[in-house]
Amino acid sequence: MDGLRVAVVGGGLAGPLLVQGLLGAGVEATLCERDAGVAVRGQGFRIHLAPEGDLALRRCLPPHLYRLARATTPTPGAGVTIFDSDLNVLNRITDFDVADPEHGEHLVVDRMVLRQILTAGLGDTVSYGRTCTGYDELPDGGVRVLFADGSAVEADLLVAADGSGSVVRRQFLPHAQVIDAGLVSVYGKVPLDDEVRALVPPYALDGFSAVIGGDRSLPLAGVEYASDPNDAAAELAPGLTFDDTRDYVMWVLVTPAAEVASAGQDGRALVDVARKAVADWHPSLGAVLDHADPTTVRSSPIRTAVPLEHWETGPVTLVGDAIHCMVPAGIGAAVALRDAAELTERLTDVVRGGCTLREAVHAYEVEMLRYGFEAVAASQQTHRLTQ
Repeated sequence: MDGLRVAVVGGGLAGPLLVQGLLGAGVEATLCERDAGVAVRGQGFRIHLAPEGDLALRRCLPPHLYRLARATTPTPGAGVTIFDSDLNVLNRITDFDVADPEHGEHLVVDRMVLRQILTAGLGDTVSYGRTCTGYDELPDGGVRVLFADGSAVEADLLVAADGSGSVVRRQFLPHAQVIDAGLVSVYGKVPLDDEVRALVPPYALDGFSAVIGGDRSLPLAGVEYASDPNDAAAELAPGLTFDDTRDYVMWVLVTPAAEVASAGQDGRALVDVARKAVADWHPSLGAVLDHADPTTVRSSPIRTAVPLEHWETGPVTLVGDAIHCMVPAGIGAAVALRDAAELTERLTDVVRGGCTLREAVHAYEVEMLRYGFEAVAASQQTHRLTQ
């Protein structure tokens, strides 16, 4: 198919990676993001990528950006530790399967650093400050994407990468269900200095940890760089400067939504909520939260998608949380990146004349629904282990 045009809505992880892959394959692609820029809103910090996520980066990114992504990964740590509220170790897991590098490796990444890498070099392909309000299907089988500012983009395929509250999904698949778990994640950063290092529980900086007590939990994880990521950027992507590469401890309070409602997105108020939630836990945990940077603190509802049958393929498809959002369990990011890589591969086959656009999208959707909702189920099981 000559002149395939793809419009992607949503600039999180899957959307930019998809555009990178499509541009590399010679496909005309545009990315529209509602935020005013990459770094204007907190969207989480340390994330785990399973091997499929690493492989997706390798498949879609230009070689120099993939090397940069690997060069800027923090030290991964050696295990997962579960503590009770008095910091007694309940379980420690260190015997993970050793990944085959050919099929990807387990990675720890800083979300903002990764997002800056994913959007590097896209230039005018990305437009910020554009909120999608819906779309119209066109007589020629294409689609017109509509935005709040009155503008529109026409394409042969619209890809929704606009998260769990996807506007596109609500129009395209009104029967698709996303369940609110009744829980909220409150998350933020604590700068990692010697004082904080002395407060953090044993093993917390050696991988991932979670403190559990009652109906709430407090995951903790350190982000420590072997060298400044900006040094790697200067070598591999001159002109790219990362916004914040200081070492830190990421903390996440998972708590009933009712306890957070009055705080809104006020960072100081959210820290106070977290401090109160762990008031009767080991005192070092409250002391760690006392060092939290309120400007980094946000809250986010925990949602999970309900499995659904494949729909009739059309000029719209979905990736990431827009179709298979899941509870936090270190799984979702890699699955979203896999979506981008799988769809890139299918659409590349279209431009090479191997199949029609509808055939390619149909094949992607069938496979994505299979592994995507397997991941949703796995995330629920893993999440229960830390509650």
